[in-house]
Amino acid sequence: MENLKDAKAVSKIVIRCLKEINSQYYPPNVINSMIENYTPENIIKSAKEQLVLVAENIAEEIVGMATFSNDIFGSVFVNPDYHGQKIGAKLMKALEKLAKKQGSSTVTLNSSINAVNFYIKQGYTKGKEVQDGKFGKSIQMTKTL
Repeated sequence: MENLKDAKAVSKIVIRCLKEINSQYYPPNVINSMIENYTPENIIKSAKEQLVLVAENIAEEIVGMATFSNDIFGSVFVNPDYHGQKIGAKLMKALEKLAKKQGSSTVTLNSSINAVNFYIKQGYTKGKEVQDGKFGKSIQMTKTL
């Protein structure tokens, strides 16, 4: 993703999710660290190291995003206005299809506390809890493709 307009749209979605949803599960210092990680400039930079998929609505506005590198899935965020419309599930299926195409048989991710049930519904299995001073607690999850 080299397009600043797209990076700004993705950043806006992520920051909105962090403030409106994740902030119910994580303290302000963790939310602020995550927000700093998702500036448009950082999104463009990280897109050079990992695949960034976006979901668009009919008007071709970005409404969701997901990242993938090797056998590890990174962030998945969907505009809160579009929650419940299976956009996150479709992004996950697309990531899994790409991973399988690249020869991966198992994928892993670190889930935020609030997203664990979403990933379980997608067929992922909970693993151990991971504590990070900057990003708080996450749950390792895996899925055999």
